[in-house]
Amino acid sequence: MRAAAAVALGMLAGLLALAPSAAQAASTVTQPTPPVSASSFPQEPTGAAPVDGDGLIPNPETPTGSAIAAPDSCTVTFTSASGATSATVNTWISQHENGLTSTAVVCLSGTFTSPLHVWAKSSTALLELAPAPGSTATLDLGSVKAADIDPNQFWSDAGGMSIVDSRSVEVYGLTIENYTTDGTTFSPAGIYVTVRSDDTEHLSACFAGGGSCSDIYILDDTVRHITNTADETFRTAKPCATPDVAAYGIAVIAAGSSTSPALQHVVVEGDTVSGTRTGESETTTFNGDLEDFLVADNTIDNVDNIGIDTIGWEVGSSQANHAHIYDNVVYNVDTLSNGAYGTWNGSTCVSQPENAAGIYDDGGSYIWIDGNTVWNTDQGINLDVETKGKSTGHLLVSGNTVHDDPGTSSADPSDGPNPPGTSGSSTVAGHDLVAFYVDAFGSGARISDVYAHDNVFQNESQYFLDPSDGMPTVDVGGIWSDVELWHNTVEGEGATDLYNPLMEVDELPAAGTSVINCNDYGDLSTSASTVNGNFALPSTSWLKLSGWQSGNGHGWDTDSAVGAFSTACPTTSAP
Repeated sequence: MRAAAAVALGMLAGLLALAPSAAQAASTVTQPTPPVSASSFPQEPTGAAPVDGDGLIPNPETPTGSAIAAPDSCTVTFTSASGATSATVNTWISQHENGLTSTAVVCLSGTFTSPLHVWAKSSTALLELAPAPGSTATLDLGSVKAADIDPNQFWSDAGGMSIVDSRSVEVYGLTIENYTTDGTTFSPAGIYVTVRSDDTEHLSACFAGGGSCSDIYILDDTVRHITNTADETFRTAKPCATPDVAAYGIAVIAAGSSTSPALQHVVVEGDTVSGTRTGESETTTFNGDLEDFLVADNTIDNVDNIGIDTIGWEVGSSQANHAHIYDNVVYNVDTLSNGAYGTWNGSTCVSQPENAAGIYDDGGSYIWIDGNTVWNTDQGINLDVETKGKSTGHLLVSGNTVHDDPGTSSADPSDGPNPPGTSGSSTVAGHDLVAFYVDAFGSGARISDVYAHDNVFQNESQYFLDPSDGMPTVDVGGIWSDVELWHNTVEGEGATDLYNPLMEVDELPAAGTSVINCNDYGDLSTSASTVNGNFALPSTSWLKLSGWQSGNGHGWDTDSAVGAFSTACPTTSAP
């Protein structure tokens, strides 16, 4: 576990320790059966390597079957100081990748100034790219070029380290930086993984002969300053408010169909992604026909769009599914300077209120968001589906810490401390709408089967939108059903807080049975002037928990309490 996550989760444990023990009071409330549970996310046993089609998520301790570590020997070494270039490395890979019968380690030393490619690798033997022992390896890349893109790709995305139509590849310990474009023609990505099976013309090599595309490991890499700077041009209309301005830190995109297995057993673990400008695209994205994947122990900071995103319905009818999003630290995520989200007023691109989540599910299904720290982001954890008429569901959110500082102004800079274990302060604090959001944004879209338990959700923000709109800590809206919010710590900013309802329900549930109970509410406002009180339905609000309990009409929070968990509630939640 990385240091910042360990400290933050220690804070979580301390907060939960406020609950009375079973020895102090016997539990009298029986927890209803959750709509999704940890058993829906079976994991490889420690020390077991993934097997195609086994339906198991890689184990974070040993995602390849062995513990994550630098290689101790090399099959071949390329040293930039001795004249090796990216072209040299790419030539060796293309000549050898499909003749491998055992693991091959391509070691790099020094700085390389063009992208590296693994294109059309169908062999099952692992190909690893890593720094040579005792060395560092950096891809310092400059501007995107058309030759950086494999013509078989689904979109015009260009990877600084690209893995296209391939399987059984590990990228360990590389630094990929300074990859950029300025316009809408290309979309740079620090690390880019993609496969395609939409028809026989575009069939990825790893599907040849009925095979699978699987076993891609992105481990302990550093990705920084991957940018599309078109959104910085605030005095031209074209880049303003357009999805065509795009980039990624790390992208995994599978354009699949029912005729081929999904891309599976992708692991993104231990990586650091920072300083990206990605327009309307995400910092790290997991999109399309992708299943049984792990996103763990990564640090994502100081970026201008969504930190981690799992996506469905963008690539045909596919949904990213069966993922464990575990123990990541995401902080300082802010779109205020991102012109791709602006509005053109006739002479300049005007910034709009920030709207990027630290962790976001947009139509992915069976996603487990577990033990993460999300700090000073425009939204904390957001569960949603943007595509018209589509659905998302079976979403488990457990043991996360989400915190947003009050901020010092409505514009940047707005200072606040970085998360525990991280020195310095944030310059994007206090612009948060909501710490935890369950919604269905697309017209006619639906969200269901959500279980959020034992999280700490804290929103102190005072500067999102107009303060009269309010900044809820937990918000539920859209067309939703079968949601269970259980045994969470939900906090505002205290007695004089005018802007932060702790629990807000924008739309009543559409169907099913929804449970909101056994939560611990803290730092409630006592001001009669507060926006929406502390608890709100679409047309009614309450300052006191007792008023909400008696007036919400759904039995919600009957056994919740202020300042500690009720002694009537179980001290251990269903997993």
